[in-house]
Amino acid sequence: MSKKIVKSSVWWEETIDTPETEIVEENIYVDEKFIKNKSLIRMDLNLIQFPIFSKNTKRKVNQIVTYFFNKNRDTYITVTPQAGDYIPGETEEKIFIALMQIMKEKGMPKKFVISALELKNKINFTTTKYNSVVEKALSRLASTTYVFKNTLYSSEHKGILGEKIETSIFNIKTITLSKKENKKYRDLVEDKRIKVIYELEFSDHFYRNIIKKGYLVYDGDILLEIESSTARTIYMLIEKIRFQKLYLKIDTLFLIKRIPLKYNKKNISQTVKILENALSELVEKNLILDFKFIKESTWEKSEVEINFPESANDEKQNRFYEDRNDFRKLITTNGVSETEHVMLEVPTEENIDRILGLLPSKARNLKTMERTIGEAIEKYGYEKVKNAAIYTKEQKADKIRSYFLKTLENNWADDIEEPIARSSKIDFKTIQDENTHKDVSQWDRSLYMAFEKLPENIQNGIETYAYRDYIKECGMETKIQQMAFKYSREKYICEFLEKHPEILKDKEDEEIVEPKKEIPTLDIKSVREKITRAIEFGDMLYSYSEEEKRRLLGNILKEVMELDVTKGLTEENLKNVIEKYIKL
Repeated sequence: MSKKIVKSSVWWEETIDTPETEIVEENIYVDEKFIKNKSLIRMDLNLIQFPIFSKNTKRKVNQIVTYFFNKNRDTYITVTPQAGDYIPGETEEKIFIALMQIMKEKGMPKKFVISALELKNKINFTTTKYNSVVEKALSRLASTTYVFKNTLYSSEHKGILGEKIETSIFNIKTITLSKKENKKYRDLVEDKRIKVIYELEFSDHFYRNIIKKGYLVYDGDILLEIESSTARTIYMLIEKIRFQKLYLKIDTLFLIKRIPLKYNKKNISQTVKILENALSELVEKNLILDFKFIKESTWEKSEVEINFPESANDEKQNRFYEDRNDFRKLITTNGVSETEHVMLEVPTEENIDRILGLLPSKARNLKTMERTIGEAIEKYGYEKVKNAAIYTKEQKADKIRSYFLKTLENNWADDIEEPIARSSKIDFKTIQDENTHKDVSQWDRSLYMAFEKLPENIQNGIETYAYRDYIKECGMETKIQQMAFKYSREKYICEFLEKHPEILKDKEDEEIVEPKKEIPTLDIKSVREKITRAIEFGDMLYSYSEEEKRRLLGNILKEVMELDVTKGLTEENLKNVIEKYIKL
């Protein structure tokens, strides 16, 4: 077996080899299922982040490409084609996107049957030789081997797998309909012009990721309409990176490497021109608003600014929720359990800010912390990330980001995760009894009577501090603690007043003065907290869907904004608006 290594000064090496390949074949038939939004597809995170499909238009037969991601060369991906063939490129990428659309239309089975005509119609091939193009592309995708070392993301293990993983994207079986043994397949094909069909089975690693938390949702039609493979890759990558931000500033070299595009210092300006053309296409298709390269010295040190249209976040959220609603219909029809079918959470600026607030204060000074939190929410879910943040702060870690990530990877916060686990049968009375019965004789109810005589704004202030004291004593803030405080509110307020008797004393000594007739306006942070908490309480009782939560938030904010502009936003009218939409 001959081997040639071609080294590059950038971050990968190419080798030429002639390996043996093997195709695993298996028969199965899957009924088609109707899905409302057929254009939405799930893309495995590994296919978004890594060069699974080559951008090199001069690929060679039997050329193996290895991409190294660090100086130690122990983090890499090796792409090995079948003997006498090329590694997958742009055509295979389009075929894969079309496959994901067809896979969804058939109900997201691991194994399903397709024809070349179905793929032609999805991709809008104009060539009359589409049968040959499709057959070669499918064979190339099925027989190409990918070796991942410290790179493969696994939703099952909730992180990057450290061991060496060798896998293909799927296996394929070619079925000739004219053969006697394939009669059962002939009955499935209405179009008698079709002579050959293909039976696909996705590999475990890729299939698990698109069923569980290892994917992002894109519009397959939009991806196929993007003409340039480079533009398509940039679009998928920046949609992942930006979370909910409408502005990105990225190192030019980062984009070049992640696509990846070949370059050297002598011709880097030509590579930048490829990026510029790709970004221009995204502007033309209204996928980004505009972009600008910032070059103060060399291209290697340059950056690119990308702005997104205001509608980008709504479209991203709609894709996520529509896809989730579609997949909920498949849970029972395809035997995917509710536990197994966990949805990827979309990180919002509000959630990221909440996590930052739970971490040590120094975390806000770390430039990469927001991105780290966003990626963690995507991988592990908000609740698990919240637990990890609480745990990191409790341990008083010096290296905050590193300790936070290790907590997630090693499940160190599992011991505080149990109270957060959602239960459909929470005994509110038990919670109330546990927190009130044994201590009822230990607090003076006359304090609460005095508390009730205070002005509303002072009552709210005292209750807020009492709640903070209670949460500090618990060591964590979850829905369980919120419910416990709600049902033992009087007790905790009295305990707080016992600790701080000067509060009531000062109020007794003060001369009662009629307040000025001015309309107080609540600060935005306070309004956000109150609305969010109210929706969470409602969720405990009614188990809202995400769509219902969004609708509630939208209706409440609409009235709140109108009040803020016209009459001023007070505690009382905020409470009235919330009670209008959330009946507790």
